[in-house]
Amino acid sequence: MKHHRSKCAVLALLLAFAVFAYSQAVNGSLLGSILDSTGARMPNVKVTVTEANTGLSRSTQSNDSGNYSFPDLQPGTYTVAAEQTGFKRAARADVSIIINTSPRVDLTLEPGNVSETVSVTAETPLLQTDRADTGRTIETKTLEDLPVGAGRNFQSFVKLVPGATSPFRPHSEFFNPQNSLSTQVNGQSRLGNNLQFEGVDNNERTGLLQVLIPPLEAIQTVDVSTSNFEAELGRATGAVTNVILKSGTNQIHGQGYWFNRVSALSARNFYDSARGHFVYNYLGGNVGGPIIKNRTFFFGDYLRITDHRYSPDRYTLPTAAERAGDMSASTSTIYDPNTGNADGSGRTPFAGNQIPGSRISPLSQKILSLVPLPNLAGLTNNYFTLIPFVRDTNQFDVKVDHNQSEKDRFSIRYSFSRPKTFDASAFGEAGGPHGGGWRS
Repeated sequence: MKHHRSKCAVLALLLAFAVFAYSQAVNGSLLGSILDSTGARMPNVKVTVTEANTGLSRSTQSNDSGNYSFPDLQPGTYTVAAEQTGFKRAARADVSIIINTSPRVDLTLEPGNVSETVSVTAETPLLQTDRADTGRTIETKTLEDLPVGAGRNFQSFVKLVPGATSPFRPHSEFFNPQNSLSTQVNGQSRLGNNLQFEGVDNNERTGLLQVLIPPLEAIQTVDVSTSNFEAELGRATGAVTNVILKSGTNQIHGQGYWFNRVSALSARNFYDSARGHFVYNYLGGNVGGPIIKNRTFFFGDYLRITDHRYSPDRYTLPTAAERAGDMSASTSTIYDPNTGNADGSGRTPFAGNQIPGSRISPLSQKILSLVPLPNLAGLTNNYFTLIPFVRDTNQFDVKVDHNQSEKDRFSIRYSFSRPKTFDASAFGEAGGPHGGGWRS
C-alpha cells in the first residue's frame, strides 16, 4: 500500500505540473493602461474582461502606474471594461485573444456617472511593441477560406510565415502514415523545429514528424513563432508550431464534412500506359456546446480517411534475351571476367556479346525467375506496373474545459489516431522496388 501511495503522489505531481505547463503554452494575455481625460495614469481602477461566447469573466485593478494585465487568458473574443467612481465606464468590445499573443488595450475614463458607458472603437496598432518574438498566427478564417492540398493538413499554411520554405512530405507513406509535413525556417534544418499540440510535445522522435494531425475543421488557431520565443516554448532553432483545437461555448455548434476524390474524374499521366484507380475519402464532423452554462464546455471531433489507390511505377528490367546471356542488343562490350589480368586489364570480350548459359549462376537464374518480364519495348524503363496502396485512418479528439473560478481553469483532452497501411512491392511476394526503395 505504501508503494501504491508513493506512485499516486508522483502521478498527482505530474498532473499538476502538466496543468501548469499547459496553461503557459496555450493561452494569451492582455495588457494596457488606464488614463484620464488629461492623459494622466490612473491607479486602482477596476478592469474587467468578459469572454463573449462562454461568459468567462475576470477582474483586476490598475497598479500605481495605471497599468493592468491579464496573464493566461483563454483564447476568445473579449469585452474589456474599466470603471471608477466619479468617471464614466469605458469599454471596448471584440478584443481577440489568441494563443501566444499580448494585445494592448488602453482605456480613457471621462468624468461623469459610472452608470454611463463610453464605447471605444478598436484601433489596429502599427507595430508590436509589447513582445520581441516574431512569427505568425493562422486563425480559423484563414484555415477555412484558403485552398489546401488533398490531405487537408494545417501544416500546408506554415509557408505563409516569413522565412519558411514550402512544406514537403518526408519519409515513406508507410513510415509517415499520418502525412506529416516538414518546413525549413530561417535557413535551419527541419529537425530544428518544435511541434506542439495544445502546448504538449507532439514530435515523433526518430524522424521529428508531427504525431497527431487534427482535422482542419477542428482547429481554432495555429501559432508559429520563428525567433525570440517566449520562455515556455523553447527547444527550437527554427520554428515552434503550436496547434490549438476549438472549444465548446454556451451555444451548441456542429459541423459535418466529406471530401472525395476519384480516378474517374482525373486524367491519365501522359507517359503512363494506364491510369491508376484511386478513391480518397475524408469525412467526419465535430460538435461543441455547454455542459454547465458559463462554466463547463465540451468539444469533440471525428475523422475517417480512406485512401485506396494503385500507384504507377516504371522500372528497367532485363529482357528474356538478356536473362539467357544474349547481350547483343546492348551498346556496351561485355568482357569475360575469367580472362586477362587481376587488375582487369587484358580481358577478352564474349563473342557477339553473348554469355554462355553454362556461365550463368543457377542462383541468379532462380532470382531472375521471380522478376517479371518487361511489358514495354526497349531496354530502359521497359516495365510499367500499378502497385496497390491502402490506408484507412480513424481518429477523434474529445476536449472538456471547466472554469472553476476567475483564477482556476481546467482543460482535459484525449486524442486518438490509428492509421492502418498496406503498401505493396513491385513484384508481389517476391518484393521489389517501390517509391525509390526496395521492399521485401
